[in-house]
Amino acid sequence: MLISLNWLNEYIEIKDKSISELENALTMIGQEVEKIEKKYEHLNKVLTAKIVEYEKMPESDHLTVLKVDNGKETLQVICGAPNHKKGDIVAMAQIGATLGEDFVIKKGKIRGYESNGMLCSMSELGIGEESDGIIIFPEDTQLGVPLNKLLDKDDVVFELEITPNRPDCLSYIGIARELSAYYNIPLKEIKKDVSEIDKKNDTEIKIDSSELSHRFITRIIEGVEVKKSPEWLSKKLEAIGMKSVNNIVDASNYILMELGQPNHVYDLDKIDKNISVKYATKGQKINTLDDKSLELDTDDIIVSSNGNAIALAGVMGSKDYSVTNETKNIMLEVAHFDSMSVRKTSRKYNIISESSYRFERRVDEDNFNTVIDRLANIIVEISGGKVLKGIKDTTLVNDKLNSSELSFERLNRFVGKLIEKERVIEILKSLEIEVEDKGESLILTPPSFRQDLLDEQDYFEEIIRIYGFANIENVLPKLDIKKEEIVDTTKLDYFVKNICYSLGLNEVINYSFIPKNAYEMIKREYKNIIEISNPITEDFAVMRDTLMYSLLKNAKDNFNRSFKDIRFFELSKVFNNENGNNNETKKLGVILAGAKEKTIHNKETSYDFYDIKGIMEEVAEKLSLNSYRILRSENMSFHPGRSIDVLMGKDVIASLGEVHPDLLENFNLEGKSILYFEFDLDKAKKYMKNKFVYNKISKYQSVNRDLAVVVNKGVLVGDVVKQVERIDKLVKKVELFDIYEGEGIESGKKSFAINILMRDDNKTLEEKEINAVMDKIVKKLEKDYLAKIR
Repeated sequence: MLISLNWLNEYIEIKDKSISELENALTMIGQEVEKIEKKYEHLNKVLTAKIVEYEKMPESDHLTVLKVDNGKETLQVICGAPNHKKGDIVAMAQIGATLGEDFVIKKGKIRGYESNGMLCSMSELGIGEESDGIIIFPEDTQLGVPLNKLLDKDDVVFELEITPNRPDCLSYIGIARELSAYYNIPLKEIKKDVSEIDKKNDTEIKIDSSELSHRFITRIIEGVEVKKSPEWLSKKLEAIGMKSVNNIVDASNYILMELGQPNHVYDLDKIDKNISVKYATKGQKINTLDDKSLELDTDDIIVSSNGNAIALAGVMGSKDYSVTNETKNIMLEVAHFDSMSVRKTSRKYNIISESSYRFERRVDEDNFNTVIDRLANIIVEISGGKVLKGIKDTTLVNDKLNSSELSFERLNRFVGKLIEKERVIEILKSLEIEVEDKGESLILTPPSFRQDLLDEQDYFEEIIRIYGFANIENVLPKLDIKKEEIVDTTKLDYFVKNICYSLGLNEVINYSFIPKNAYEMIKREYKNIIEISNPITEDFAVMRDTLMYSLLKNAKDNFNRSFKDIRFFELSKVFNNENGNNNETKKLGVILAGAKEKTIHNKETSYDFYDIKGIMEEVAEKLSLNSYRILRSENMSFHPGRSIDVLMGKDVIASLGEVHPDLLENFNLEGKSILYFEFDLDKAKKYMKNKFVYNKISKYQSVNRDLAVVVNKGVLVGDVVKQVERIDKLVKKVELFDIYEGEGIESGKKSFAINILMRDDNKTLEEKEINAVMDKIVKKLEKDYLAKIR
């Protein structure tokens, strides 16, 4: 947000404040100053000067040798412009002046003639359009005056970083209000009176649903004259980098920046007076003001007239219905549009406008009448015209702001200092907060533009920032400290992370906030979800209760950057609201996606179910979770038949498998092989008994044996593997490496092969011991699973 100090002074008298003092004040009240630019500072070395001698340069058809009086001295200057003569008052850049970004004026020679400066055009000074000649001032202009003084371009522009929860500060009035409270200086009145004629505003407005818009109002002005803006208006917009278009468009932009409310002006003779707010039809076309031709989707909100899209709601108007030099009659619009829809449409078509930026952060619907009257007032002042009687207003939703109780006892405990009651009330009222004194407490109602004030803690922050952090002494808190038993959560986190590192996984860290539609995207029920009451953006609308959405988004982003082998894990808290209580749980999420490293045959292979299952088994083994059971998973996020749940006791401690193809389409990951594993550490912890087992590395050689068997198709291979692992203490690890159905295998059967690793930690195994274990395994499989050895 760019704030011109000259413009800001029209709302609050702060001319006596230094730049550094204002910078500190803005920072202290929470409006961080990113940059300060002394606008047109370079013009202080460009002076008015008079050409006192004029001579054509020999052997040149365009250069002149001039003597120029700058009020202090007469200097020789060479000029190539065609439009000057003796006696003209011109703009002379002195030696040392900087024009543009890095063009420094130096003493030089041109064809042997010395030049001690430069006569400048408007474009060379950065204050006007390209022209063929230099600036010529009226003949009574005083000599030696710096141009920033002469042209009233001595200004300072602050670039502020406005936090997303303070959309009210995306305006001059908003910043003036903040400084008014801080300095205790009253705001100046703004003129918004409108003189109406008897002819009625006969527009009709229909809003299809409150999900699209809460409120939409219009005014009509007839007989305007579209022309160049007055200098005071174009100068204000120019100071903050906005290009002047014409007086009507400039007035609209002026009100946008002054009051922070997006608005729009239509050529009334190009539209029907029956206006509707609705969803676009598939393929409906609009030509936007920035010369883009768009085909719209059914989730785009439009302002419609006679079946045509006259604006992409909250984003940009249509060029076909815009104000031109021929426009005589206009309709003014001030409206609310759904912030999530505006953001989605804005990003979809890559149109980020000043209006969309504000609609995304919510607008003050109670201020609409003031905005449209102020806009009408300015337009009539600079373009003439008559305002028709009445504001047409369609309102579907009247949001009521909730009151909160503030306890003085809690406030002083929070601050660590007694702030006088009178001062607290004074601060709150200066912020336009409605105050009802209840003795030991206050009942507070926020103004309509402060939707971020929701509870007592919010008001504590408001009081402190205006009271001043510097006025609160640093004191140690008085706490009753008692010895608590230290839990091993941190140790467990490090242990689990080290397991993941050893498996070649890369750690990612994501925000705990995700959008509401994330659950639809991952095919999960939207149940017991904690919603954020005042989210920074719609992408941070809820607290996640799974890591799946975040890791799939990581995978998508990395595929878009041409990464092929994705092995990520995240260890983080997730959140839910079960039985009316807010809960947090520590979970591990692992995602494998894309192609593995090339094999010895130089072929890339995709990750499969057994890769993710191997990671689960490694984690379980390292955490001494050896007595788990495996069941088919009913989780809708996974491919049916290619996913499992892992149970300890009655608890599902993990789910893993191949991500469902329908789900992958929601992330534009069609055709990718993506495996996911989510492990609930908090549920598993009670089965670990808070112990971590570090096994001594055996010095005796291990022995591997392969075993292939045929079983009924319905047998869970995972169960078989677990049975083999538990059959004898010499069996240290069992790995599945092949599974097959088809030719050579009886119908209704399947074949699988496992590798069995055996080792005695105290001696070298003998062949008869190995054979005895293998016989044991075979008999167990034949008995329990009717297995046949291949």
